[in-house]
Amino acid sequence: VNSTAERQALGMTAKSPRWAIAFKFPARQATTRINDIIIQVGRTGALTPVAILEPVKLSGTTISRSTLHNEDELRRKDVRVGDVVLVERSGDVIPNVVSVMTERRTGRERPFVWPAKCPACGSAITKPEGEAIWRCVNPSCPARIRESVLHFAGRRAMNIDGLGEAIVDQLLGSGLVRSVPDLYALKLEDLVKLERLGPKSSRNLLEQIERSKTRDLARLVFALGIRHVGERLAQTLASRFRSLSA
Repeated sequence: VNSTAERQALGMTAKSPRWAIAFKFPARQATTRINDIIIQVGRTGALTPVAILEPVKLSGTTISRSTLHNEDELRRKDVRVGDVVLVERSGDVIPNVVSVMTERRTGRERPFVWPAKCPACGSAITKPEGEAIWRCVNPSCPARIRESVLHFAGRRAMNIDGLGEAIVDQLLGSGLVRSVPDLYALKLEDLVKLERLGPKSSRNLLEQIERSKTRDLARLVFALGIRHVGERLAQTLASRFRSLSA
């Protein structure tokens, strides 16, 4: 769309303008075998099947995992443990299982059995009518808490540099952190006892946590990980209400 006024009227999503389209080259593809299928529990409780692949080179990157999206997609493609599959990098970024090469089946492949409970905490799972995603109903599920802390610390959220997966796992495993607010109660003497964190690294992490208090309201709203509230809606809410109390 060429008109500046029309561009403003059409607006933007969080990631791209609504007034332009980028055409891409077809994704490159490769074949590999599925060694296992696991369930990953996200911060909203979503249960996502993930294929563990025999590592394969694709577009200069070694691919060893690929999302299978949800139970319906898993059944539709009839993906089984041991299958030879065609994989591609959607948009040259996200690994995706395109199809199963059924002609290469030997009879030893195993259909995946969907869990009856959350694999992380054993709680009940539910799939609301009209939705494709099963979710863990336990807000204290350790997998949900882990993903919530990682999301909160992410670059597009509170941008707490140094708070990666390994450190978060240690903080949760040691009991120092049980939920996001506990990050702001951490002390130097607690951190230095952990592996990978000497005095200097601990001080740097505490400094980054302290610095996160200066982030704007939109980042905080996004960081809270409220379902259906992405970056764009967080910006809209922040500009409308102006303060957390409001």
